[in-house]
Amino acid sequence: MKNLIFILVVSLFNVTSYAEEMNAEALVASKTKADMTYKQLMEIMGGALTMIHEGIVRENKQMVIEGANIILNHPAPKYKPWIIMRESDQNNFKKSLLSFDKILDAHARRALEEAKNENWVDSNNATHDLTNSCITCHSVWKSKVK
Repeated sequence: MKNLIFILVVSLFNVTSYAEEMNAEALVASKTKADMTYKQLMEIMGGALTMIHEGIVRENKQMVIEGANIILNHPAPKYKPWIIMRESDQNNFKKSLLSFDKILDAHARRALEEAKNENWVDSNNATHDLTNSCITCHSVWKSKVK
C-alpha cells in the first residue's frame, strides 16, 4: 500500500497533459457552483462511492449509474477548495485537485461502463481503484487542512 501511495503521489506532482490544458481555477469554474463547503462535497462524494459499492453487491446497475454520475458531474463548493490549506500548500493542492479529478473520473467511468455490461467483477475492480484513489488523496492532504 505504501508503494501505491508513493507512486500515486509522485505521479500527481508531475505535469500531465490534462494539467497543461486546464488549471485549478478553470476546473472549478467549469463546474456548477453549489451552496456547500468542500467538506460537504467530500461527504457527498463518499456517499456516491458507497452507492456504487452497494450497487455492485446488489448487481443493481442503476445504483452504480447514479453513484458514478454524482462523481462525474459533481459541483464546485461555494469557495475555492484550496483555501482550506495553508498558503504554502495551496499550489500543490491545486495540482492534486487537477490530477485526482481526472483519476476519479476515469475509475468512476470504468465502474459505470462495466456495471452497464453486467461485468460485476470488473466494475468492482474499478471501484476498488476509485476507493484507493480517495484514500490516497485523503492520506496526503487530510492532516494539512488548516
